[in-house]
Amino acid sequence: MNSPWWSTGLYFSCVRCGVCCGCAPGTVRFTKDELSAMADMLGVTEQQFTDQYTVNKRGAPSLVEKPNYDCVFLKKTESGAGCEIYPVRPSQCRTFPFWPDVLESPGSWEFYASSCPGMNSGELHDFDVITKITAKYK
Repeated sequence: MNSPWWSTGLYFSCVRCGVCCGCAPGTVRFTKDELSAMADMLGVTEQQFTDQYTVNKRGAPSLVEKPNYDCVFLKKTESGAGCEIYPVRPSQCRTFPFWPDVLESPGSWEFYASSCPGMNSGELHDFDVITKITAKYK
């Protein structure tokens, strides 16, 4: 079997800029445990969280988007952007940019890197780490 193009590892460190958290339509899925953690952090019940912060997309719950497509939890200020629930954000958010479509090819990686300042800099994630992250998408 051929090794993936990223087998020597990839550099990435989240700079919490918020670019991956909006600007285009998307879907943010989450597990039941993640729902509980997000609701707990916000001090609401799971039902309140579901009613206020989720919508049904393609038959499953997703986090709400603002009219500009930013995630409901992305807050932008003059000093930068950040996630209001960063410590308990869904695993889909925690695993960016190690998503199958981003890792599909060097060109795909560079396409995303052109708007994400954390890609191609920061911490080196080796083959084993990336493989472990991507296993959840198989």
